[in-house]
Amino acid sequence: MIKRKTHTGEIKESVFSSELTADPEPRVAKLSGIKLFFLAMVFMGQLAGSPAQTPDRIALTYHKQLVRVFEYRDSLEGVHPFVKGLYPIAIAEDGYFYVFDLDSSKTQYRIMAYEEIEMKVPRGIRAAFPLQFYDNKCTCVVTGDVFDTPEGYIMIFHEFIHCHQWNTVEPGLRRELPLAVKSLEAGNYMWEIEHPFPYHDKWFVKTYNAFLEAANNYDDEKVAEMRAELASILNEDDYQYMVWQEWKEGFALSLENKMRKHLNLPENKVGRQQPFSRTVFYAGGSAYIEYLTKKNPELLTDLEALFYNMY
Repeated sequence: MIKRKTHTGEIKESVFSSELTADPEPRVAKLSGIKLFFLAMVFMGQLAGSPAQTPDRIALTYHKQLVRVFEYRDSLEGVHPFVKGLYPIAIAEDGYFYVFDLDSSKTQYRIMAYEEIEMKVPRGIRAAFPLQFYDNKCTCVVTGDVFDTPEGYIMIFHEFIHCHQWNTVEPGLRRELPLAVKSLEAGNYMWEIEHPFPYHDKWFVKTYNAFLEAANNYDDEKVAEMRAELASILNEDDYQYMVWQEWKEGFALSLENKMRKHLNLPENKVGRQQPFSRTVFYAGGSAYIEYLTKKNPELLTDLEALFYNMY
């Protein structure tokens, strides 16, 4: 089990363009396993209508856009080893999830499954989580507008980073994190979104702002001091929640901004403005990870060690 660390002193620590075709018999399954936290996050309470398009037509509609995923992957080569990984993409459209995945050659996306959604998914959703109806594979879930801009493609790779986390160390870390274990035992599957963190507490705001400034300035003494203060002013559940979000979302944001910089796109400055919300940990985690990996570059690719260094 992960134990809370006492923070005292210095912190240790070529383009693929093969034709996209529909699978002859895309697999259909029930949607009973969609994560409750995702339902709470994206479903708007409107019943979906009948499908307006066939899977074959959906495959044709998104053929060029999905080929571009490979092009972006190649153009981002060298940013980070994890960017090379491609994962399933589920496009929410007309009341259905259409799941595209790599074929056996790994050189094209093909439609592999589709499933009716009982509720309407709002335009603009960007998420990553295991789809039970698709063998529990962690999947990037989007609406079709994600393909409209370069920033949208970068968000696909942001979600792919979350897929990599899930496929490697995240399940094991969850089993060791007391807050996660306690929440699941209580049937609280939405804890990652709904944990009642004291974002507006004046001492937290003051301390976290000071921590952000210290991390951005690579101020070793101040970083150690502010992490120790955060550990003292937050209760165990809140401290664990903060570190979990910093590790999970901060790492994805850090790589997202490296990809944006590589393509000369504007930086994503999410979480830097008050009043604070959960997104402050995206910004704080990204800054802390930049700080830690500058001191120890091996943490860039060792996600488990990175988490324990942050904890």
